[in-house]
Amino acid sequence: MPRKTEMWIIGVFVAVVVIGTIAAAVLSGGNTTASTQFVATTVPALTAVDWTRGAAVSSVSVIEYGDFQCPACGAYEPIVEQLTKDYGSKVTFAFRNYPLYQVHQDAMISAQAAEAAGLQGKYWEMHDLLYTKQAEWSVEPTATVVAKYFDGYAKTIGLNVAKFDTDISASTVKAKIQKDLASGNDAKVDHTPTFFVNLAQIPNPQSYADFKTVIDSALTASAQ
Repeated sequence: MPRKTEMWIIGVFVAVVVIGTIAAAVLSGGNTTASTQFVATTVPALTAVDWTRGAAVSSVSVIEYGDFQCPACGAYEPIVEQLTKDYGSKVTFAFRNYPLYQVHQDAMISAQAAEAAGLQGKYWEMHDLLYTKQAEWSVEPTATVVAKYFDGYAKTIGLNVAKFDTDISASTVKAKIQKDLASGNDAKVDHTPTFFVNLAQIPNPQSYADFKTVIDSALTASAQ
């Protein structure tokens, strides 16, 4: 085989392996350094300060610890949205902040944006927009991302933008994020997204069907 052809084949093989590794990282939560030995941990029960949607009262809860700038969280978001639509009358879905600010420059400020929108009753609207438009704003430096993108999102969902700009740096907003982070750290969260069903951590499902199986099992167990 000609040397040039041989090197081309090797190059294609390496590219395929790299792409496969990245895909596996996304499906496993975007953290290739996390331990392969899964150990379930638990988190505190939902309270009135948690952002929830779906069933107001239910026997099954799904809590996500996520980062708005995390690509893996963005990849999982359509699955979570579909589950919320399909199980909204039976299951309570919640989102807790776990911004990986050490590696994502806008992780913290985007969490603050969602919490600030929540002070005007539009948490989930901002949550959804941040994920839908993740590729747009996540390349922007922290110093300019609010004025360039988040203010526009705030206006789109009907917020008082001046109040939003004030609230985004409010101590109450930052305290809420730190509380979420602390509970995640106590549960040894080491990647995003991390999911808890009925307060117990689960391995990240690989598909909608896998996640549905977990929820169905929890619903069946709760009915017994």
